[in-house]
Amino acid sequence: MGFDLIEDHLPESVITWIITDIWDLLEEYPDSRDAVLALEALNDAIGERDEAIAALMSYVVITESSIATLRMARQLMLSGEEEKAKDLLLEIIRRKGGGSSLGQLCALLASARLNDEEAFAGTWRRLVEEYDLKEPFSVEELIRSPDTYTLLGDLPFREQIEGLEYLFSYRIHENREAETFALVHNLRTYLENVQFQVHVQIKRGGIIRCLPALPVVKAISDGSIEVAEKIFLRYDPVSDDALFEKIDEDIERIRLSGKKAIVLSEIAHWSFDPVQPVDEILSTVRRHSGGDDEPIIEMLDLISTELPVETARELLSALLAAHPDDRCLIECLFEVLTSGCRYNEALAIAERYPFLKQDGDAFDELTLNALDSSDKEAVFLFLLGRMKERRMLTRYPDLFEMALALDRMDDVSALREVFAAEKVPAGLHLLNALDRLKKKDVKGGMALIERAKASGLPEGLALMIPARALMSAGYPKRVVGLCEKMLKKTLLPPEEIYPLLIRAYRDLGRESEAHAAEALFEALR
Repeated sequence: MGFDLIEDHLPESVITWIITDIWDLLEEYPDSRDAVLALEALNDAIGERDEAIAALMSYVVITESSIATLRMARQLMLSGEEEKAKDLLLEIIRRKGGGSSLGQLCALLASARLNDEEAFAGTWRRLVEEYDLKEPFSVEELIRSPDTYTLLGDLPFREQIEGLEYLFSYRIHENREAETFALVHNLRTYLENVQFQVHVQIKRGGIIRCLPALPVVKAISDGSIEVAEKIFLRYDPVSDDALFEKIDEDIERIRLSGKKAIVLSEIAHWSFDPVQPVDEILSTVRRHSGGDDEPIIEMLDLISTELPVETARELLSALLAAHPDDRCLIECLFEVLTSGCRYNEALAIAERYPFLKQDGDAFDELTLNALDSSDKEAVFLFLLGRMKERRMLTRYPDLFEMALALDRMDDVSALREVFAAEKVPAGLHLLNALDRLKKKDVKGGMALIERAKASGLPEGLALMIPARALMSAGYPKRVVGLCEKMLKKTLLPPEEIYPLLIRAYRDLGRESEAHAAEALFEALR
């Protein structure tokens, strides 16, 4: 329970807001022990004893309740009601959780709170033997599977820490090193799991919904570091060098989780109102990261596409100047430029870093996007060239439409063998259909268009392509019908349809309708 660790690390206003949220959750799930313990921990953090007690009293008991009772005893003791607190502790010891491991651990802590060192030590040694945790055991096995070697790990963090403190104060050595390692390991894994869940939510729903969680992650990180440092400053808890090194590594990973959270929060808040120049925000987040750019790069990779394109480009470019070979940065900048339609800049990056060209299809699409869309001739020639190389064949509908608009269908006919070899039936049907329409076999041509549509030709283009062909073949009335159908079904942007419709009206001598269509076309501009 991470809220056990937030005291003095999170503003009271934020804690109060979280409390309100969890009360709402508890109304929906009144038997949620996690929600009850969260409320108790949050109120405890701001010294609201009565509210902490009220939260514990709201618990609808259907499972093991010793933890809630143990916390109630603590709150009563802190409120000055010592006799009531002692009665609850004695009750925990009497029932011992019906033999459950959690109940026995709560009884263990209750005996220590009643200053019964002998009962605590005896119970601890019995549990160590009962669960076959007597040392010596392999440090490698402990590091690989710490949950196998911990008793206190079944408790929430506050009680796990309390139990470890008693092991030191009572000078009990049995399994103490394992419990110390397990605590730090559990703090690290809990925090990284919370961080992972936040990052998943950011990917799914965006950064805004997750902003409130980031200072909580930072507070849990700071609280965890405080607990670990207190243990290592006050005691000499670990004698094995390998174990000490692993604990030190876990502490650094806890610290890193906090750095990532505050860096992410700073960048996200700044991006909504970037008053600071990029060099200033970079300096700020570097201060939070301790001068380490790795968490900054990782967090930018997470949210860069949510930032304003220019903001993300400047931040990433500044970092890339310091880390010119960082692949994550390079790919992130490339993605930002591509998603932000900065295609020419993205191409320039790809020229500098050839590995970005490894996905040939994606690079072809980028190159196509970088071409001036108003230069139909250049776009047509690029697509035609790629298709002759048997690439970008899925873009055949665009090629056909441009070929008809540019009167370049003879060039496309050269792809007949490519379409046959690469199994693009819609492309073959289209070529045959256009041959039929050119020969004024409208019925046969439209039948082949339907076959192309059945083979994957989008419905909008299954109307636009024959409309262009029929216009060239001298069937304006048919063109009007097809254009009106496209407009009614909104299958293609109307600005692509109106020029053809206006021309067909004029060929039919329907000038008033041509003028009306022109007015609608102008209104779109």
